[in-house]
Amino acid sequence: MGLSNMKHMPYIQRYLILVFISLPILSFSNTFVLDPINGSLSNPGTANQPWPSLSEIIAAGYIKTLAYSPLPYDSLSQLNEKNSNGFVNHGDTLLLKGGLHGSIFLRNYNNESPIVVTSMDGQQAILENLHLQACSNWIFENLDISSEPYGYYLNNRLAYIESHNWQGPSKHIVIKSCNIYSAEEPWDEAQEWLNNVSSGLFIKADSCMAYNNNIYNVDMGLSCVGNYITAEYNLINNFSGDGGRVLGSYIAFNYNTIKNCYDVDDNHDDGIQSFTTNGYVVDNNEIIGNRIINTEDTSRPLNGPLQGIGCFDGFYNNWLVANNVIFVNHWHGITFLGANNCTIIHNTVIDPTPQITPGGSWIRVADHKDGRPSTGCVVANNIANQFVVDGIEETNFVVDDQSLYNDHFVDFGSFNFNLINPSLLINAGNSAYSLDLDHYNNQRDALPDIGAIEYFSPTSISNPNSTTTHLVYPNPFNDRIFIKDDSSIQTIHLFDNQQKLITSGNIRTINKEVPHLENGIYFLWIESESGFVSLRVVRG
Repeated sequence: MGLSNMKHMPYIQRYLILVFISLPILSFSNTFVLDPINGSLSNPGTANQPWPSLSEIIAAGYIKTLAYSPLPYDSLSQLNEKNSNGFVNHGDTLLLKGGLHGSIFLRNYNNESPIVVTSMDGQQAILENLHLQACSNWIFENLDISSEPYGYYLNNRLAYIESHNWQGPSKHIVIKSCNIYSAEEPWDEAQEWLNNVSSGLFIKADSCMAYNNNIYNVDMGLSCVGNYITAEYNLINNFSGDGGRVLGSYIAFNYNTIKNCYDVDDNHDDGIQSFTTNGYVVDNNEIIGNRIINTEDTSRPLNGPLQGIGCFDGFYNNWLVANNVIFVNHWHGITFLGANNCTIIHNTVIDPTPQITPGGSWIRVADHKDGRPSTGCVVANNIANQFVVDGIEETNFVVDDQSLYNDHFVDFGSFNFNLINPSLLINAGNSAYSLDLDHYNNQRDALPDIGAIEYFSPTSISNPNSTTTHLVYPNPFNDRIFIKDDSSIQTIHLFDNQQKLITSGNIRTINKEVPHLENGIYFLWIESESGFVSLRVVRG
């Protein structure tokens, strides 16, 4: 089952980057502690005698690294030692205590193995902004990046990874599990957004990763401008520009949640946008498993239209767009104008008000704006309000009226697009145009369903077994659920007390839903190599 020609290079690149970030720190590496309140440059950087803030140790030349020379960078430039008397070396960790660690600008800091910069457990280090220029082999994780705690709004880019024509390239940089925000709360007035808002994470480099970040109250959310970039499991919430941009080749932009667009200017906002103007080459990309929601609150200020996945200025070659859930009030659900050999399968593209002119959200593959035709594209196993396709179109399903949504989805008003039984979409897909996994990374069966989410229902929900309840803690839970590490766990399903499936995936997927759950009884159905176990859990 599945398409043999869907083995795109980003899978390979993602594997290489994951190997890179999971490399064990060498036994001779060191950990240094930084305390912006009580630290001193005269201390040895230990827990009892910490250094001061991150910006201060950078300014003092404490990080031994490599820099390109001669400049301007070209094929003759080589890496030479920089800050030879520094204390921090390749492979070391900088452990940041809570507080303000300043504005971070690293120019030409290239490490042989990653230097990790992270918050100390239970504390939150705050960077005013982060700018890496001509840098390589860095990991920044579990940090806050915002100017608001410093008493002002930057109105620029909060996190910027930059390859530079004069200084040299940036590469092998990971931004992981960070909070990147202009302000803790969104503004109510358009002019407040325009005066204050910053863009979130801008990657203008190759072979970088953005993973599991929380990017909110920003203009542009996550921009990928380069090749072999992996952007996965990020939450982009409250944005006034585009949620994500894909402006390079071999980019994996997967499993991100993009929601709550604020209409503050004349920009046509997109959940995910790409274009080839200004010389960008955008080939061999994958857009898989993302969730794009126009707004969660139709009564809030500054609601406006949001386009789903907009690729208007081609040509786009060899893209895979699959398993995305898109709920936007615009006719551009997924649009490619000028595409060759692109595959668009198993997407759920729904407009909350499809009956309102000019109509619901479409999946569209059409000619380039200059009239050149799209060729070799496949559009199959999708749900949408409309289809306008130049190419192969197989087993797609049109739902052109909101009154029909309840025939197929658990609760579209709560953004739950899991299928209900009996829906005509179940087992109605064409296996010749399918992927093995669905939106939640659950296995599809031999007769795949149409849309992003494969139907799943437990045969029974039982009371917890007293010998297995220790797997889940705390119980009752509040903001997060933890499951004792067990490498045999394959998939976790979360049900409400009416046995309706809320979500499926790993514990990270479950915990994305937890803050939105009402207090009450829920069930975790845990699938492992040895079978299934059902556990009763309580939120409250």
